[in-house]
Amino acid sequence: MTTSPSSQLWHPSRGISFSPTPAKSWSWLGFSDKASPQEAATEESQHDVSADGGEKQCASTHPSDKAPAAHSNDALATADEAAVDSPVLDPHENTSDPPYPALEWKVSEPLFRAAKSAAPGTPKSFWSYKMYRGPGKDGSEQPVKVHYCKSRHTADRVCEQYFMNEKVIGFDLEWVAEASRFQGIRRNVSLIQLASPSRIALFHVACFPKGDNLVSPMLKKIMEDSNITKVGVWIKGDATRLRTHMDINSKGLMELSHLYKLVTHSKTGDYKSINKKLIPLATQVEQCLHLPMFKGTNVRSSDWTRPLSIDQVIYSASDAYAGVQLYATLEHHRKQLDPCPPTPHHAELNLPIRLTDGSDLETSSDEELAEQPEAEDDQPQTLSPTARRRLLKAYVQLKQSVSGAEKAVRPKDARVETAEAWAAAFKKENQPTDPVEWAKSDCASPYELRAYHIWHTNKGLSAADVAGILRNPPWLQKP
Repeated sequence: MTTSPSSQLWHPSRGISFSPTPAKSWSWLGFSDKASPQEAATEESQHDVSADGGEKQCASTHPSDKAPAAHSNDALATADEAAVDSPVLDPHENTSDPPYPALEWKVSEPLFRAAKSAAPGTPKSFWSYKMYRGPGKDGSEQPVKVHYCKSRHTADRVCEQYFMNEKVIGFDLEWVAEASRFQGIRRNVSLIQLASPSRIALFHVACFPKGDNLVSPMLKKIMEDSNITKVGVWIKGDATRLRTHMDINSKGLMELSHLYKLVTHSKTGDYKSINKKLIPLATQVEQCLHLPMFKGTNVRSSDWTRPLSIDQVIYSASDAYAGVQLYATLEHHRKQLDPCPPTPHHAELNLPIRLTDGSDLETSSDEELAEQPEAEDDQPQTLSPTARRRLLKAYVQLKQSVSGAEKAVRPKDARVETAEAWAAAFKKENQPTDPVEWAKSDCASPYELRAYHIWHTNKGLSAADVAGILRNPPWLQKP
């Protein structure tokens, strides 16, 4: 079967899609389907004009209370699909009420109730950054502002003015799904999203003027500062892309999946389930923030090199903002635990998850990512602090008794970690759920998918090169 380039679309979490993208509809935002993106933008937001030659390089968007619906990103291409299980944060938590307000900027209760009462699956039922309000300078309630920046000059200004002094920032990327590594920054790092509790910045690198330096010095400074924690799902994959294409060596990366697993399973005493498997952003949002996230593919696989449409703005902004709210909420739940485990290490350090100040949890990513979800027969129960201490002590003793038998291995190549996450996502979406059907099928193994992804995304590697990356000890080619 052959398809034209316009309809043959490769995506890290889905493989190749042979269906052309359906025509866009604006009705979910409350606009007529006949309205153009430009007309929609005029109705939806007010725009500031920057000093860059009078061009609209950075816009501050003030969402309306009447439009709580929004798309959300799934941590860029694969992160939202890369997990293989979805634990419940607290089996006894009432998700019919707004989440605990861990930040000054919290969800508007009327908008939250409206979303809860909306028909499931309709636009108004989904979580969005547009539902949040916080204190303004004059004491009035203000919405979250979105800065849409289309030049390096405005990106630098927004970074320095609004994000340089933040301690925790939501972070995400968007890129053209079918882009190869040789097609340059504009297609491989099309959009960079940062978020604080009160603001979201969309740095549209793909639309920076010709001749502009595509790497913002202030953004680079923020990303390379280990004292500023950047939070997200599958955040190491995004950081690898920044390093590869923009020479930005990100530090201070917090993988939300690790914190989510630590809090979730510590509450129930299920310490053996605390691992480094990725948990979809949408799952975390629904469990922690009590509303579902939109997971449509039309926006995710759209062209991110052109000026953003309204749905692309809301889609990408919601994803970055979710990270900030999730981190604050998860940290609140972690601090309530007794005994209280430390916050996980920054992801770039490749250190184990800590159960207590003196106990590290070793994980085995290869085996974990190859596993299939296990059915949960009974709902987990939140344990008392005494019961948690008893189970934790027994589990740590068990881990320590077998740790001496574990072999030391070389540090895992970042390309292997990226490929493992993609393979898990691809298998989850495409593998038959019926074990009998799966046994009859010709599904590729996780190791075959992993090798394919490394070869596909790193053009120029030979089979021997790929095998050398994957094997420990390295594979030796026979003469």
